[in-house]
Amino acid sequence: MEHAAAGDPGIRKLRVALVLQRFDPSVGGLEHWTWRFAHFLRERGHQVTIVASAFAKTQVTFDRQRFAWAASPRACAEHVAAALQRLDVDIVHDAGYAPTADLLHPHTGSRVSSLDRHVKALPLLARARSALSPAFRRWRAELLATERVQMTSARCVVAVSESVRQDLVDRYAIPAHRMAVVPNGVDTERFSPAQREAHRAQARRGFEIKDDVVFLSVAQEFKLKGVDVTLAALVPLVREGRKVRLLVAGNGPIADYRRLAARLGIADVVAFLGHVEDVPRLHAAADVYVHPTFHDACSLATLEALASGIPVITTRFNGAADAMASGREGYVLDRAGDVSAVTEAMRALFDPGRRRALGAAAARLGQSRSFERNCLGLLGVYDSLLTAGGSRPKDAAD
Repeated sequence: MEHAAAGDPGIRKLRVALVLQRFDPSVGGLEHWTWRFAHFLRERGHQVTIVASAFAKTQVTFDRQRFAWAASPRACAEHVAAALQRLDVDIVHDAGYAPTADLLHPHTGSRVSSLDRHVKALPLLARARSALSPAFRRWRAELLATERVQMTSARCVVAVSESVRQDLVDRYAIPAHRMAVVPNGVDTERFSPAQREAHRAQARRGFEIKDDVVFLSVAQEFKLKGVDVTLAALVPLVREGRKVRLLVAGNGPIADYRRLAARLGIADVVAFLGHVEDVPRLHAAADVYVHPTFHDACSLATLEALASGIPVITTRFNGAADAMASGREGYVLDRAGDVSAVTEAMRALFDPGRRRALGAAAARLGQSRSFERNCLGLLGVYDSLLTAGGSRPKDAAD
C-alpha cells in the first residue's frame, strides 16, 4: 500500500471496489466504461473488485462480489451494503447503487431527474398513466429518498458534466467541497478524423451511398434521445428533393419507428441498423451526427462523433454540449422536441464548406476529451480523498 503505482505519481497502489448493476462490456455506456476503467486501474497496479448483481457470461478476469438485485431502490442499496461489508478496500467507487460511498459517480446524473425527463418525453397518455399510478409514485418517492441519502453521505460526488453538477446542487444542495466535475472521455485513437477519412470510401460503398448527405443517430432510448424528432425534421428536406440519408443505430423500438418513417413518407431514406459494434464505420459514412436529446448527462456517442470530426446537432440538455458553441462545432438547440430548429440545423449543414469548418472544430473539442484524461481525473479525486486533511477534490477540467 505504501508504493506508488507506475505512471501515477502520488497515487499508491489501491484496492478499489467498482459498484454497478451489471458488468458486461458488450452493453455499452456505463457497463463498457467500467470495463475499460477497471483495466486502466489494473494496468497501473491497482487491485480491482467488481461489485455487481450480474456479470457477462464471457470470462471476467477481475475479483467479483455479487449482490442480489431488487426492484426496490432501498432494498437494492441494502444488498450492496452487505456485499461491501465482505470487502477490505481503500475506495468504494459507486455508480449509484450503494447507500454510501467514497466516490459517488452517477453517469446519468440524478436518477430521479433522469426518470422525470424520461416520463416527460412520453406520449401524453403514457405520462398520465404514470402520474395516476400509486405504484409508480411510491417507487419514485423511494428512489428520491434513497438517492438523497446517497448524495448527502458520499465523501465526494463526481459529476460527468457541469450541467449535471448544477442539477445535483439544485436538487440536493451538495456543498462545493464535496463535489468534482470529471468530464467523460472516449478513445481518441479509435474515434479520430484520420480513422474516419481512412475508411470513408469503403464505408459509404457498404451503405450504397454516393453523394447523399448522411445524418447519423446512435441511441438506445429512441424517444428520450429524440429519434422521432429527427425523423420529423427530415421530412421537409426530403420534400425539397435533397439527396439525404439517415442511419439510426441502436436497439430501440425499431419496428414502431420503421412504421413512423413509412407514415412520414421517408422510409426509403432511413435505415435502422440495430446494435452496431463497429461505430467508427458509421462515423466514416456519416456527414453529420444528430442527437436532439431531452436528457443526456454527458453523451459518450456525442463525444465519439466530435472526436471523429463530425459536426453535431444536439440540445443544451446534453452535458456533452457544455463546451460546444452553437455554430462552432455544430448546433446546440435551446429546446428539445423543436422539429423546425432541427430541420434548420440539418439544412445548414448541406453546405460542404460549413461541414468542414464545423467538423474541424468538433475534432479539436472531441480530441481533448480522451478516456485517459477522464481516468486520470478520477485518480486525482482518489488522491484527494486519501490525502489526510486534503482539500476539495479538484475538477479534472481545472
